Amino acid sequence: MMFTRLSGVLLAVALPFAVTGVASARPDTALTLTVVSSEGWAAAVQLFCDPPRGPHPNARRACAEIHLAQGDFDSLPGSRPMICTMQYVPVVATAEGTWRGVPVDWEREFGNPCTMRNETGRVFAF
Repeated sequence: MMFTRLSGVLLAVALPFAVTGVASARPDTALTLTVVSSEGWAAAVQLFCDPPRGPHPNARRACAEIHLAQGDFDSLPGSRPMICTMQYVPVVATAEGTWRGVPVDWEREFGNPCTMRNETGRVFAF
């Protein structure tokens, strides 16, 4: 009988740590996002996820889109297609940092900012 009580006490003490312990923690997401235009302007912002935060103007939505793509920036869901002009004003978008502990070093050139928004959604909308 003493063994059963002791086991119950140990379980009651250990259970909260098992539920909230390190095993359930996810590595953080910390990204530096940049957009550089051939016209000479540039913009950069930091994005943190898990939970979404930071100076990104729409951190929650950007983190959700990166999550949907499972951290693969080539698979971002994009936004509703906008009609873009055929004007060629290239922009280069980059993402560097970590997504859930996995290193990210991504770069891609788009024909213009409109095309970039169509293909990357809210992630580079800053």
